[in-house]
Amino acid sequence: MRSGDKHEKDFSVYVHKNYLPVLVSSVLLRSLDAGQVDVAGLLKVNQSWVLSIFEVKSSQFPSSLQWRRLRKSQDYLSKILDISTKLEVKFCQKDQP
Repeated sequence: MRSGDKHEKDFSVYVHKNYLPVLVSSVLLRSLDAGQVDVAGLLKVNQSWVLSIFEVKSSQFPSSLQWRRLRKSQDYLSKILDISTKLEVKFCQKDQP
């Protein structure tokens, strides 16, 4: 297993334990020319649900094109679910989730 895939898998386990996990179709997002979502989860904050979208990285920061596509995914999901969203880049090291 590639290092990046392992980091994403490990972080996914963390999200599944601490959030209500959300599966987002990469086929749908690609059809909208939006970015694939690595991991997503819902968390209740002050009586409202917030969708957290995580881009998991083991080394470099997302390119400007990737960032733009991820923002497009974030906007789309926020609109169709009618909830607040936040987009985070998670840099995973060997010893952290």
